[in-house]
Amino acid sequence: MRKNTYHHGDLKNSIIKSCHKLLQKKGMADFTLREVANLSGVSHAAVYRHFQHKDEVLEILSAIGFDRLASLQKKVAKDKKNPDEYFVKLGLVYIQFALKNPNYYKLMFQTKREKESKQLKQSKLKSYAVLVHGCRFYLKAKKRKENHRSFALMSWSLVHGFSNLSLETNFPLSEGKRLNQSQIELAETMLRYAT
Repeated sequence: MRKNTYHHGDLKNSIIKSCHKLLQKKGMADFTLREVANLSGVSHAAVYRHFQHKDEVLEILSAIGFDRLASLQKKVAKDKKNPDEYFVKLGLVYIQFALKNPNYYKLMFQTKREKESKQLKQSKLKSYAVLVHGCRFYLKAKKRKENHRSFALMSWSLVHGFSNLSLETNFPLSEGKRLNQSQIELAETMLRYAT
């Protein structure tokens, strides 16, 4: 008989933690709920009591990813005396998150969903709001008149594009080598050009 590895009432969190481990290790397409059950120390049927299908779990993990990204970006200290540094650090946090968590990043941004849960919608909005508020702060500190929402979209496109190129191609890495810069140093140079 299999020994339960969770406390009564905590099965759902145990399943999510197991999914997190498998996502980090294998990617979203390469694990099954049967593997999740085995890692959680429960029957396959027990997993289905909490989640109807794998996509439901992946949506929760995606929301967790957006929450983590927002939390990291919120920790970047705002400095009115040096707003350029703030802008660069805000962008670097995004890129570093993508490079350190490629499977989460792909799940968050490369998964099309017909209908999203309320939790995922809220996590996405909160994450984007951190960027929008950061761009508003930056523009105000620089006494620039651009629309902060348009500037936020441009900024997001910049870091998102660099992150995708880094994960999907060798271009940022190879270009960085040609310029004697690491991938992160190249990202920092790019962000400085945008200030």
